[in-house]
Order: sequence, then structure tokens, then C-alpha cells
Amino acid sequence: MPRLATAIVLAALLVGASAARAQFGGSVGIETDRRFRGVSISDEKPAAHVSLDWDSPAGWYAGAQIGNAALEPGDHQAELLGYAGYAGRTPAGAGWELGLTATHFSGEGGYDYAEFYAGLVAPRWSARVYLSPDYFGRSTRSAYLEFNGSMALPMTTLRAVGHAGVLLRSGDGVQSAAYDGRLGLALDVDALRLQLAWVGSSLSGADPALYGQRRSTVVLSAVWVF
Repeated sequence: MPRLATAIVLAALLVGASAARAQFGGSVGIETDRRFRGVSISDEKPAAHVSLDWDSPAGWYAGAQIGNAALEPGDHQAELLGYAGYAGRTPAGAGWELGLTATHFSGEGGYDYAEFYAGLVAPRWSARVYLSPDYFGRSTRSAYLEFNGSMALPMTTLRAVGHAGVLLRSGDGVQSAAYDGRLGLALDVDALRLQLAWVGSSLSGADPALYGQRRSTVVLSAVWVF
């Protein structure tokens, strides 16, 4: 595991253990295809994850998630994500956050990387920018901008959910841009969160996933939150 990921996970445990009023939670989920920024990182096969989260009344938060991934054909491995950050509010009442993430893959491809992020968060939408000096360990700088939104549908318990993102990369004198989107329906049944969504990307088997794949697909996911 990279040192940054180790530091994030240890910080979450140490800070959480010292804060009596801190809130702990987590989730267990499964999806028919693990799509990261529009690109499948599970060989277009089902993937599962388990996550643990910690939130402080002072605004600090941290967490970790482990799941399965496949960045190369037939090379199934574990993905461990650690994150930590701080959230606050603007004078106008909108939420904001700053933090960092570190991702480790158990295979030998050297895909580990870290990202710094900043965002604005509202009840029905969020916008964030992520910056990495070494995206997926490919000696490439990256910036990812995303917008997420949701809207309750009249006379139903369903929500319409949407996502749009753009990934900008530069390295070795080459610059590129990729776009992705998600549009679907979500339903919350007590602690169970269900979603059916179309996911698409302008990439097809490009970095980070090194195998050919469909540019778009329909993904069904179920997450139990505790």
C-alpha cells in the first residue's frame, strides 16, 4: 500500500478513536459493472465493495473502501481507497469541502495514485474538481471536473439522478480530454439504495482500463447503508 493511503487510513482510525461524539457508518454494495468516470474497471463484470466512514462534528471526515477491480484482461485484483477531508459552509449557507484521496491496486501494474479535491455541496447537487500529479501511476497530470444532481419525481418515491464529467490529462507533451455521463433513476427503501442508470464515456478501453469495452452500458446497483 502506498504511504499516502496508509496515512489516510491510520488517520481515520486514530482521530475516530479519540472523538467520543464522532459518527461512524458504512455501506456494502454490488453493481453489475464498476464504472469509474465512465470507464469500466471491472472488465464489465459485477463488482462489490465495503466501505467505512467517520464524520466529526467539527467538520473533519475520513474513510476507506475496498472492492474488486480488473484493469487488465483477466487480472482481477483488490482496490483500496482511503480519503480524508474537511467540510464547512459559506456565509450564504452552501456547503464546501477540501480533501485528498489515495488509491491502491493489489496487482503489479503500478496503478496507485492520489488526488486532491475541492467542491461545493448542496442538498440536490454537488460540483467538484480533482487534481492528480500522477494519474493511475502513468506519469500523467490530470484534472477531473464533475457535476452531480438529483431531483424527486412527482407522485413517486423515485429520484432522477445525473452526472457529467470531463477528464483533462497532460504528460510527455500530449494533452487529451475525455467526457463521461450518467443518467438514471434511484429508489431508497429504508437503508437500501437502488439505482438503474445509463453510463457512457467518450473513451473505449483507454487508460485506466487496458482492454476493449463498450463506451456505454446500463448499470444496476444496490447499496445497503449502515
